[in-house]
Amino acid sequence: MVNGLQDFQLGQVITAIGGLGTAAFGLVDAAKSAFSGINRVGLKHIHEVVSELAPEGANAGGPVNALPLANILDSLEANWVNGNDLASQKAIAKSLIKLHLNSANASTVAVKATVDPAVLTAVASKLESGTPLSQAESDTYSRFDLIVTALLDEAYQVSDQVYRNFTKTLAALLAVALAVAAGWSLEGANFWSPKEIALAVLVGLLATPLAPIAKDLSSALASAVNTMQLVKK
Repeated sequence: MVNGLQDFQLGQVITAIGGLGTAAFGLVDAAKSAFSGINRVGLKHIHEVVSELAPEGANAGGPVNALPLANILDSLEANWVNGNDLASQKAIAKSLIKLHLNSANASTVAVKATVDPAVLTAVASKLESGTPLSQAESDTYSRFDLIVTALLDEAYQVSDQVYRNFTKTLAALLAVALAVAAGWSLEGANFWSPKEIALAVLVGLLATPLAPIAKDLSSALASAVNTMQLVKK
């Protein structure tokens, strides 16, 4: 069984590895200002879904408060890049899509939303003229609202997962590079043995998942060691 000193050193190792992961995440965050493409990772899927729900150029003759598709995408991109709350982003996207809906594009949008094209076109026409909707039209519009919500939820959740996976992978690669650089700076020419390199790569790979929980894990380990020492006494 490892002694108390070794357990304490293990706690320090965990904290150090977590610190390496934190540094790697910090470098990724800092790199966003120089490499703007990082912030846009995952945005493509959102653009694809929204473009199908707000067809380009189809709002001619529609409501005067309807933004063109290009402006809608610019607005959504600004919210995505700034990291606004996902629920808020989805609500804004849905509002812009519904504002963009009109009698000229309703039949196309209905295909994507899997609602009756004729009824949705009638709904759009009445919304443009301010005419009250019938019960059937109101029901179709409510279903359209729910389906758009579901489609946007899928788009944003998938895109957010892609973004988080990308940044975690990038942070892991940076952590490996930092671990290798640290090993070389400490060991010099002796570092380039397969064992040392493998250890550095392992430390780098562990750094990213350990970063958020390193402090708690180290504290838990220290508590466990203290408890074991009390039991031995």
